[in-house]
Amino acid sequence: MMEMMMQIGLIAFQLFAMLNPPSCIPMFLAATEGEGRRKRARMARAATLLTFALMAVFALIGNHLLKALDVSLEAMKLGGGILLLALSLSTVLGLDDEMGRADGEDAIVPIVTPLLVGPGTLTLLTVVSAYNPPHVLLAAVAIASLSAYACFRASDLLARALGSTGIKALARLMAVLVAAMAAEMIHSALLAWGIAEG
Repeated sequence: MMEMMMQIGLIAFQLFAMLNPPSCIPMFLAATEGEGRRKRARMARAATLLTFALMAVFALIGNHLLKALDVSLEAMKLGGGILLLALSLSTVLGLDDEMGRADGEDAIVPIVTPLLVGPGTLTLLTVVSAYNPPHVLLAAVAIASLSAYACFRASDLLARALGSTGIKALARLMAVLVAAMAAEMIHSALLAWGIAEG
């Protein structure tokens, strides 16, 4: 039981780093500027539910999708690792800071995807779905989604406490963790193919 809880916590943390909610706080604040607390809370709930739904679906079908496409797990790790590394570098270097922003409830979709549930998140879910049972994945997805919800609900407080520079720094710290995860995926794939011995 304790081992399962630790595994759920590990996957949830990996997903949270991949979702990188701090990077979405500026867009969420801009989209909800001038809105009352109730509407902002409703938008946060809507974004969270959509995030959970997308991740849950992919967590359940990811491994089956690989088999249907006849793609090996090692190939997914290598290709996905390279993709994750590129995405994390883009965030660390600030290359995605100029992304266009929608306003109001129209901002929910771009916040959820591709900002939260993008290629990186889907790649991670596909890989972990090959090693973990559905109930572990769904529990981790729920925890990661609730953590994202907490970030949105506390967005005002975080913005005041950290400022725009602090939020960017936190988002880039998450991106560094994603880069490390990407390097591990690439290394694991190369080891499986006997390319990176020792």
